[in-house]
Amino acid sequence: MEKQQELVDVNGESLSPEAVRMLDYLRTRAAELPTVGIRERIRAAAQELESVVSAVKESEARLRPIEGRWNIAEVVDHIAQTQVRAAEELRHLLVGRRPPLPPVYEALRSGAGQWAPWAELVEGLHSANQAVVEVLESAPAAPPAIDAPAVRTILVVLRSLADGRTVPQIWPLDLGWKEYALLQRLHLLDHRTQIKRLRAAIAA
Repeated sequence: MEKQQELVDVNGESLSPEAVRMLDYLRTRAAELPTVGIRERIRAAAQELESVVSAVKESEARLRPIEGRWNIAEVVDHIAQTQVRAAEELRHLLVGRRPPLPPVYEALRSGAGQWAPWAELVEGLHSANQAVVEVLESAPAAPPAIDAPAVRTILVVLRSLADGRTVPQIWPLDLGWKEYALLQRLHLLDHRTQIKRLRAAIAA
């Protein structure tokens, strides 16, 4: 894998402290955690997210309390589409193949968030989460080999600016299957928090 100090984002800028911390987490936890530990953390994160989504009323799902930002239905569609692709890429990795390009881009959506019934979006999220967990049930207990294939991944982290604003920092990186799986956990938890904030904004 590339050395941390050599990494730059898509604008050629050095990685922020927030990005470095995320990479340290992925690398450290991937090395420490057994396969079952990774799988159960992802299962728990999926359940946390789905619990938050289950409290959303259909009448709330397409309200847009923050102008220019996704609504809840669009967030749920994004997570489901990303999880479907994550399951596909994990299947490749676990049988020793590098997944084909393109990578899973950071704003992946199907468009169904604009028109699909809310219940269908919620069920799609659950099915996609289950697909990832089921793939990981076949993951080997032994640590990955040094020459195991990696997947091209687009990472995103919110970085803090001097004026107090936060903006996304985006950079590509090859990840092994354990790091890639743990990234999906962070993705689920980040969007759980996003949906909570959207509901709070709607209530306000």
